[in-house]
Amino acid sequence: MLDDLRRSAFENEPDDFDSEDDTFTFDDVSRPERQFLGMSAIERMFLSIFFFMNVLVIGVALLLATGRLAF
Repeated sequence: MLDDLRRSAFENEPDDFDSEDDTFTFDDVSRPERQFLGMSAIERMFLSIFFFMNVLVIGVALLLATGRLAF
């Protein structure tokens, strides 16, 4: 059953297929760059690191101010 399917797949190749036309490269495909608020991926990464550091510093400051974290 599978052999018949394979055989029929090779027998019924489309006529308009040119096996010598292998000029397609991945560079021909252009993907639009996804942007959030007009920023590139690197800018978004630095922004997320900046926000993380802010939350970390403010959290530690609040813990120190409330006396729940003592050195």
